[in-house]
This record gives sequence, structure tokens and C-alpha cells, in this order.
Amino acid sequence: MAKRVTETDGALRAYALRLLDSVYNASVYSVIAYSILLALLAVIGVAIGLKIIYVPEFHPW
Repeated sequence: MAKRVTETDGALRAYALRLLDSVYNASVYSVIAYSILLALLAVIGVAIGLKIIYVPEFHPW
């Protein structure tokens, strides 16, 4: 009986470690993607500010 409890605890620990690892990887990838998006927006903002990209004025009224 004690061996069975130990095997269950080991399996549960392995599952928890896999889940923790996948959550960590997802957070790392989301931070990288967010940083790339901010850099892209900064480049576009600088290009608009330097009039490299023309954006016409838009008045909806």
C-alpha cells in the first residue's frame, strides 16, 4: 500500500512539474512577443513622426 501512494505522489509531482514548465514557457514566449510588438510599434511611430509613412487626417464628423 505504501508503494502505491509513493507512485501516485511521483506521478502527481511529475504532472505538476510539466504543468509548471509549460506555464513558464508560455509566459516567456508572451513576454518576447510583447517586446517585439512594442519595438515594431516604436519603429512605425518614428517613421510616422519623420514623415516616412504618410497617414492622412481622418475626421469622421
